[in-house]
Amino acid sequence: MLLPDRLNQRIAEAIKHQIDTEREQADTASPVWRARCEVAQVAMYSDSERSVFIHHVSVRRGSTAAREMQSQADALRTNAIFFLARKPS
Repeated sequence: MLLPDRLNQRIAEAIKHQIDTEREQADTASPVWRARCEVAQVAMYSDSERSVFIHHVSVRRGSTAAREMQSQADALRTNAIFFLARKPS
C-alpha cells in the first residue's frame, strides 16, 4: 500500500497528464476550459486542502457551486485512481 502523500502525488500526476492531453483539443481561452482547470487544480489538492478550498467556494460562490466543484473534483480523482490501477507499475 502506498503512503497517503505518495498516493496523492500519483493522483495529482495522473490528473495533470489528463489535463495536458485535453489541452491539445480544447479551446483554452474559453470559460469552460478555465473552469475545468480550476476543478483539476482542486482535485490535485490533499483532502484537507480540498475541504478548505471547497468551503471558500461555498462562502464566495454559494453552496451549489461548491457541490458542483466537489463532485467534479471527486470524479477526476476517481478517474485518476482507476487510471493508476490499470497502469503497470
